[in-house]
Amino acid sequence: MSLILDISLKKTIFVGTEKHYFIDYKTSNKFKDDKIYSDSNDFFLLLDGVVLNKRELLQSSSENNWKDYLVESYKKEGDTFFKKLKGSYYGVLYDKKTDKWIIFNDHIGSKYLYHANYEGHVVFSDNYSDLGKYLVKKSIPLSLNIQGAELLLSYGYTFEDITISNEIKRMLIGHYSLITNNKLKFNKFFQLSNNPIEITEDEAIEIIDKKFRNAIKLAFDKDLEYGYKHLASISGGLDSRMVCWVANKLGYNNQLNITFAQNNSPDETIAKKIASDLKHDWLFKALDNGNCLKNIDDVAILSGGNVVSYGLSVQMSMYNHMAFDKTGMLHTGQLGDVVISSYSNSKVQIPYSKNDGAYSSVLMDEMNNLKFKGEYLNQEIFMMYIRGLYGMNQGLAPVQNFTEAYSPFYDIDFINFALSVPLKFRANHNLYKKWILKKYPLAANYKWDKINTKIDNKFKFNIGKREIYIKNLPKMIINKLSRRSGFDNINSMNPLGHWYNNNDDVKEFIDNYYNENISLITNEKIAKFCIKLFNNYSILEKIQVISLLSSVKLLQKINKG
Repeated sequence: MSLILDISLKKTIFVGTEKHYFIDYKTSNKFKDDKIYSDSNDFFLLLDGVVLNKRELLQSSSENNWKDYLVESYKKEGDTFFKKLKGSYYGVLYDKKTDKWIIFNDHIGSKYLYHANYEGHVVFSDNYSDLGKYLVKKSIPLSLNIQGAELLLSYGYTFEDITISNEIKRMLIGHYSLITNNKLKFNKFFQLSNNPIEITEDEAIEIIDKKFRNAIKLAFDKDLEYGYKHLASISGGLDSRMVCWVANKLGYNNQLNITFAQNNSPDETIAKKIASDLKHDWLFKALDNGNCLKNIDDVAILSGGNVVSYGLSVQMSMYNHMAFDKTGMLHTGQLGDVVISSYSNSKVQIPYSKNDGAYSSVLMDEMNNLKFKGEYLNQEIFMMYIRGLYGMNQGLAPVQNFTEAYSPFYDIDFINFALSVPLKFRANHNLYKKWILKKYPLAANYKWDKINTKIDNKFKFNIGKREIYIKNLPKMIINKLSRRSGFDNINSMNPLGHWYNNNDDVKEFIDNYYNENISLITNEKIAKFCIKLFNNYSILEKIQVISLLSSVKLLQKINKG
């Protein structure tokens, strides 16, 4: 699935059938009736992805043709006609009578759009690598963006409009592109907010539950509309568990649950037990030994080199062995943890700092030129955008190669309400746990891998803003004394340190990759950072360094054609 849209910003002159734009578009047959590719005398309209409320929108109008409905919506509602769509999508509308282009994606940017300029043209694409290749054909080589490199070595991902190359930018989340009078500008159509409302905790639980069930119904009904079997990830966490559990409760029990994890880790054992008790089909991919980390260059092609590799590596090791022809979208629990709870552990909103959301803080003091473009009212909103929507959403790329992906926690009605619940209720998963215990108590009968116990365990105490469960105290002390990080724990979701220290092949691959490619970094400052991080810090920093090296390799490969 990919799009290349090249629009000339020069004065439009039609000669015969000559056009001032070029489109190369490829897509899959998944959810094909949600997609549109139409070129008429008055409009060009393209829509890719999945629109969960399509049936609802059509039923509320006099139109029963999807394309005609969207065109009429544009005529009545104007440039932001698309913002009533729910789902994961991007699109293009060209009004030929007024010579106006609108290029858009969904509210939270689950499908990124990239853009670049050359010789009076602007080019848009949902595929970073394809856009790079297109620019090279136009004699525009890609060069390393130094700030993008710094972000990869600190945050672990690029964000806002910054990417790993100087020539390509990302469209800001919640914005759309408008081209009129041969000029390009970007307008905002959506902004996350967490202004608290007056509500009791019990009232919040009731509304959270109603809106979550509505979001589940919209997403799972889309599978049924196309005759697909439900595909849902499941782990030892709460988020994916609640998606599978609530969907099952609502009658969507024809589920294939999938898990990728270390053998015998909580992610495997808890997920297996839940899937078995719900009588779902279950597919497990063992990540033992960490051999999946060797696909680092394939990950760079997929992500454009804009995110640290390991999260996408483990996903690719699963999806590359699956057949998706009979299953629908992948239902995930993405961002649930930080929507019903919060990225912030504070019970009151606090200002953000540039360290928030970074994988590694080693280089933060040396990144004095970092300036943020978004409107981030506080730490929670900052983290939701920077780490959540710009960072975590890049993890959708592997599965979007095969099918659509969606989390009910993405539902705009749900996320808007959840973030408006006062933080004093949501902090430390307080509201999340009370919602489960009140509405789905059987789902609380399994451990939560994050705390290694059930959520109703009352044997705990607080250290500052952090909850400590007494049963976990001995292990925490041992880890502290031995200076072990979570990545060294074989039971963690991504036991990178365990793989590196116990699999000679993986250690040799990572070390050799660094030694063979460090010379690719010609910028003295970035080279110094890479050497410092790789040789003196943890496995996480080593992976960040080789991810950057892979990104640079990708830029060079694209430039060679």
